[in-house]
Amino acid sequence: MKTTALQFHETNGVDSLRIEEIDRPKPGPNEVLIDVKAFALNRADILYLEDNHYSVASLPSGLGSEATGIIEAIGSNVKGFKVGDGVCTLPHANSTYGVHAQHAVFNADFIAPWQDTLSKEEATSTWMEMLTAYYPLIETAKLTRGDFVLIPAASSSAGLGAIALAKDVGAIVIATTRTSKKMADIFASGADYVVATDEEDLTARILKATNGAGVRVVYDPIGGDFIDDYVEALAENALVFIYGVLRGMHAQVDIVKMVRKAATVIPYSLFNHIRHADQRERGVNYVLERQEKGLLMPKVDKVFGFNDAIAAYRYMLKGEQVGKIVVSTERT
Repeated sequence: MKTTALQFHETNGVDSLRIEEIDRPKPGPNEVLIDVKAFALNRADILYLEDNHYSVASLPSGLGSEATGIIEAIGSNVKGFKVGDGVCTLPHANSTYGVHAQHAVFNADFIAPWQDTLSKEEATSTWMEMLTAYYPLIETAKLTRGDFVLIPAASSSAGLGAIALAKDVGAIVIATTRTSKKMADIFASGADYVVATDEEDLTARILKATNGAGVRVVYDPIGGDFIDDYVEALAENALVFIYGVLRGMHAQVDIVKMVRKAATVIPYSLFNHIRHADQRERGVNYVLERQEKGLLMPKVDKVFGFNDAIAAYRYMLKGEQVGKIVVSTERT
């Protein structure tokens, strides 16, 4: 039997992508075959296409780790799930599994229930967005009521997930965006303050918002020299999690200014946490419990049809989205 998938045969970015017919995969002992109903895009997928990702592609390769669908077949060792169950795939740093397809095999240890209160678009948008923020903000920093947290590039799905998690525990969110264009959307997502960094002095705005105290936690996807824009607005013993490289692969840190704040910079990857079964279980349960109460709901920016999946990637490159970009696998 055949199925259709996004594939690439060289690491040349989005230009490498092709929609191709392939053999429908069969699940191994600890795997499930998913009839994919929707999948979500992430900027990490671009890094994967460019050979700059945590995982290294074995060409030709599929891509993507965020999908929602129905289990069609199940491996012999799989426990807790059965054929017909609705499931979501969890972020997984393993190039063997690519879910941007109409059918996909996935490691059964990295699936979660598809809650029936969520649409396929919402379900597939949940896990990368929420879990990426969960481990630094909740488990490591132990963010709590009254803490000030800085969330740059807040219109991204990762930024919006961080806002949701921070507000859920009562923290005070200072979000950033480059211009005022997306400020209303970010305020609507729960941010207490929004700073347009191309138009305003970030340090001055942080110090004003915190009455000079500074931010205790930073969730930074920008990296490079961006830390210079806020280092003097850090609180004493601040934690700076750098999880992205929008300004380049090499973060630049002023050691003297960081020492004055007794601050710590932590290079962070979700994959260093979710690969451990105990941490993965805690994160999944945390999100599921809150979503059952109607909390931590992801924002979907735009939905594309499967025939337009490559166009969806090109749309992501423009950086105009506020929330998750989703592809429905229904073909037109």
